[in-house]
Amino acid sequence: MKRTCSWLTYLLVGASISLVWAVTMSNPGHLNWSPWAYSEWLISYNAGFIRRGISGWLISLVNGDGADVATVNLLVFANYAMLSLLMVSVWARSRERSPAALALAFLVPGGLFQMAIGNAFFFRKEIVFHVALGIDCLLYSAIVRSTVMPRRLRAARFLAAFVLVQAVALPLLHESYAFISFPAAWLIARRLAAMFPAQPAFARVVKVSVVLQVVMFLMCAAFKGNPHIAGQLWHMLAPADRSLISPGTPMVPGGGISAIGWSTVFNLSGVAYLFMAGQFWVWGFAGVGIAAILVLVTLWNGGGYGLAHEEMLRRHLAQLGFLFAASLPMYLLGIDWGRWLSSVSISYLLLFFADGPAAITVPDLKRLVPRGLRARIADAFVVTPPDVMHGIVASAARHRKALFLLALFFCLTFRAPECCVTLGSPFYRLKPMLEQIVKPALHGL
Repeated sequence: MKRTCSWLTYLLVGASISLVWAVTMSNPGHLNWSPWAYSEWLISYNAGFIRRGISGWLISLVNGDGADVATVNLLVFANYAMLSLLMVSVWARSRERSPAALALAFLVPGGLFQMAIGNAFFFRKEIVFHVALGIDCLLYSAIVRSTVMPRRLRAARFLAAFVLVQAVALPLLHESYAFISFPAAWLIARRLAAMFPAQPAFARVVKVSVVLQVVMFLMCAAFKGNPHIAGQLWHMLAPADRSLISPGTPMVPGGGISAIGWSTVFNLSGVAYLFMAGQFWVWGFAGVGIAAILVLVTLWNGGGYGLAHEEMLRRHLAQLGFLFAASLPMYLLGIDWGRWLSSVSISYLLLFFADGPAAITVPDLKRLVPRGLRARIADAFVVTPPDVMHGIVASAARHRKALFLLALFFCLTFRAPECCVTLGSPFYRLKPMLEQIVKPALHGL
């Protein structure tokens, strides 16, 4: 029975890859996904150093001044296929290898199957971050399984060096790396330092990688761009690309290139828009639903490690909580909340499959709180109360089939939007009045 379920899950993975192939490589000269996302791949250094420019610079080295659709289609498909195979490979190295857990990992809203069937997210730049993290997790899994110390140490050194390379290179692709994928890679680096205490270089990697992220993020903020640079980049694109991205106004910067000229205040105003439109209800429902699916995946693929289920779940929920907390700045800097939820869930799943026994620990955040206040708010640092944890574990074991069917229903019928939905809101009547107040202030900045 388990073997049959495994093959059905593999068919799901194959179907996902085939769907992405159909919209990318079946006709590589045509764009069958978001023109906005396509334009973001084409941001380059042609008008000077600027954030997010490394992808367009590398693509221009391959294509010169011609249209870039075929190259970007190949890049997008290759990254999606690699991520899918990495997810399966890391899962296959886990001890439990629950087909139900892998199926839910693909079906979760914002997950790999929903990306493929909904034609969403897989073409975003963060797919490269997920691939890099998948390689990190695969290497970490190999290090843990290895019994030959010299080979284990060589692999650990390679992984530590790879983490440092990511810390420098990936923020140049998109500055969001610091918040949505680096935290998971950093947790792995911390675990390497704990595994090899006699090798101080690993502890230095943990510290240096954080410093690199701060430096790279500040550099991206300093070279964020402006409307003039956006206009230069736009007119350097091939005419075919400009018409593809903005068919109605090909002479005016459009898509992600136009966003280069947006101010920080404009980006922050998006959070107010989410509340004015009543969207926080959708995102709250999406976040709780996705978290519930991740809990089921954790329980069903976490057996066989000699841990009490409650303790295992507590450790993994601490990892999930840390990854979500680290991603919080992105919910202020960009309103693509569906992308950030998707990224956090993928980061957690890769980390979980590579670290079934929950040996990777999160930093003690209580140390950041003043000592006098720490005792008063100690309960806030408890991920889940023990009695609630016991109830979750018992219910998941007692009602496994019913919960799996309910999870399937949720995954197959609910899709988290990328950023914007229209809902009724009692605050919506206030929008015209607030715009009259805010717009003059924005023009003055």
